[in-house]
Amino acid sequence: MNGLPAEKAENKVVIIGGGFAGLAAAVDLTEKGLPVLLLERRSFLGGRAYSFTDKATGDVIDNGQHLMMGCYHHTLNFLSKIGSKDKLKFQANPQVNFLELAGEHSTHASFKCPNLPAPLHLLAGLMRLQTLNWTDKLKALNVGLALRKLNGDYSSLADITVREWLTGLGQSENIQHKFWDMMALATLNELPEIASADMLARVLEQGFLHSKEDSTMVISKVGLSDLYTTNARTYIESRGGRINLNADVVRLEFAGNRVSRIVLRSGEEIIPDAVISAVPYFVLRRILPAEVVESSDSLRHLNQFNSAPIVSINLWYQNHVMDSEFVGLIDSRIEWVFNKNAIIGNPQKRPQHLALVISGAHQVASLPKEEIIEIGVDEINRFFPFARHQQPIHAYVVREHDATLSHIAGLAKLRPGHTTDFENLYLAGDWTDTGLPATIESAVQSGQQCARLLLQ
Repeated sequence: MNGLPAEKAENKVVIIGGGFAGLAAAVDLTEKGLPVLLLERRSFLGGRAYSFTDKATGDVIDNGQHLMMGCYHHTLNFLSKIGSKDKLKFQANPQVNFLELAGEHSTHASFKCPNLPAPLHLLAGLMRLQTLNWTDKLKALNVGLALRKLNGDYSSLADITVREWLTGLGQSENIQHKFWDMMALATLNELPEIASADMLARVLEQGFLHSKEDSTMVISKVGLSDLYTTNARTYIESRGGRINLNADVVRLEFAGNRVSRIVLRSGEEIIPDAVISAVPYFVLRRILPAEVVESSDSLRHLNQFNSAPIVSINLWYQNHVMDSEFVGLIDSRIEWVFNKNAIIGNPQKRPQHLALVISGAHQVASLPKEEIIEIGVDEINRFFPFARHQQPIHAYVVREHDATLSHIAGLAKLRPGHTTDFENLYLAGDWTDTGLPATIESAVQSGQQCARLLLQ
């Protein structure tokens, strides 16, 4: 075997991947005193949820704008443990604002839930939503009743799409288009025509049927990397853990039913006692021997997973364009617009930095950058009058082609659990079988669950 001498340490747990899943696992393991070595292939931590500084403006750009919810209990626990929870902004009451065009003018509507116990707050919020007629509002109750009837058993929805489920519950084209579709795209990052209904049902149940606090929107006041990577690294290293950057794993080797060796691109070899893979499925299948994937019950579906992209368009305007922190656009090629100046707590800062999000962006992600920017500018001009007489002074496009797992109908039964056919290999990541769509919460939950299993 060529390469550097294999490294061996007492009871070493090796975590591959430095995103939310890997860092959450490392935090919980080092908290219990286990030696951990975390390997990250890039020169920085953050996985598919990171931020960077735009050279032209000095502003921080997220690789994809993330909204969290109060029901992200694992994530909030993780951020609290590492001392980052104060970097979040919590709504007092659940509220999401929308803009809809009426001729050349945009009209404002708000899904604002009053201070009532769940799920009454959700029903009251729907009744107040101006974009829906009363027939649609009353029929929306069918969704809540269906969730109650499911009582946590989503198996009957695993093989049908969001569109099929909502249509079967009597939801009109109007309410699907103006409300449910936007919620599905935001939470599942996939089109309702192909997205799995069980995932949307899980989101609705967790977010809206338990407590009012679970329904509130939570947003980071800082860039994603600043939110968690530095604090997590400090926590891990202060408790004896090690983090190696620029440590690109190219191969896992197996002996019997164990991972016997980790080979890095540098030639370094590591002999682990246990391995937590916290990388996306497309990275994992690249570092596993093909015969291992094909012969393993827990890994054989890796080749059946596909990704759904997210495109973010960052625009800077010299003059004021919008007031609210974020707003959903109805009948638009852009789903959400985030006012980054307001989010960071400096709404008067100029120029104004807007982050536009296109989820499930299969068609847009492959377009030339100039065309993507043109889409963003056109939609901002349509919905925001103050933008029509000015041009953005700067633009930056971020395409995450592998942003999330594509949650197509029937996928749930293929997602692997956290243990594998190999006694020392555990799987973490938002794509594993957490019972949630591929979100930050799913990633953190998976890492924490791997840590629990390993500690047992």
